[in-house]
Amino acid sequence: MSTTHLRKVLKTKSGSFLLAVPKNWALRMNLKSGDQVFIEELDDGALLVKARVEAEGGEKLSETSIEYSDTLERDLLGRYLIGHDIIKVTSKLKLTLEQKERIKKAIAPLIGVEVIEERANEITLQCLLSPLAVPLRSLFQRANVIAQQMREDSIKALIERDVELAQSVVKRDEDLNRIYFLIVRQLRTIIRNPRLAEKAGIKLYECLDYRLAAKSIESIGDEAVSIAKSTIRLLPCNTKLGIEQEIIELSNLVDRMHNSAFNAFMKSDYDLSVQVIGLSSRMRGMADELNIKALKLPPTMAFNVSSVVTSLRIIGEISVDIADLVIKP
Repeated sequence: MSTTHLRKVLKTKSGSFLLAVPKNWALRMNLKSGDQVFIEELDDGALLVKARVEAEGGEKLSETSIEYSDTLERDLLGRYLIGHDIIKVTSKLKLTLEQKERIKKAIAPLIGVEVIEERANEITLQCLLSPLAVPLRSLFQRANVIAQQMREDSIKALIERDVELAQSVVKRDEDLNRIYFLIVRQLRTIIRNPRLAEKAGIKLYECLDYRLAAKSIESIGDEAVSIAKSTIRLLPCNTKLGIEQEIIELSNLVDRMHNSAFNAFMKSDYDLSVQVIGLSSRMRGMADELNIKALKLPPTMAFNVSSVVTSLRIIGEISVDIADLVIKP
């Protein structure tokens, strides 16, 4: 738990300013007269003071423990996203082989997490990936590429009636989720350790925008999965939709909005973000017209085609949300 101390600033005859550090902290850090400390000025004007030994020794590993329960997967994910390095899964009884396998399966979506120790009633997990081992912006680029390819392939599978391609889109959602979880972990780690912001190449106040953008990209992947599943349900119908070209045109417009919104966000390009927002009315109009045409199809086809159109529209709206994060300088 953080502790706040109130201290008076003293001024010497030479013009220097003196500030006393808390006695309890100095004792915990084993500081002695003449020792040096590191002082770092953060973006918000705050000063971060670290003992020399602590600064040179690096960050201590954050450790936590959870009880094996029905909410195991959610509990593990929560500890991972918070930024804990070591997670111990404990049980009052001996862990069965099936329970151990469940634990190993639960960490599969968590990049960098491995089992480092197993005991009869305890399994120790550790994230072997340092906080900023993979640049944050690189993770964003990779996540966006996956989401974009998923959306493109879901439409291609629909037009070409390719069930295997549609199924691959569904499977790729796991890869996107893994990167999304790592992005959230990095952002929370930066918030907890503000001095990492500079190393990550972002301002501390930008973390919220990056968090919202990451969720938007992950949501685009979810909508691509929805399109792929609708495609799989449509394949048994041998009748052509008759509106394939209109779907392609809407998809191309949404693709343009998606790419432009992402580039505007990454480059802080306000003018480009305005262009994305300007395309939203056209996108909504095309989606409305397609839904009207979809109603003329047989019931099963109409439902699934309408679902595809709705997902494309949602991706367009998400692109507008990303563009809205760009503020005029």
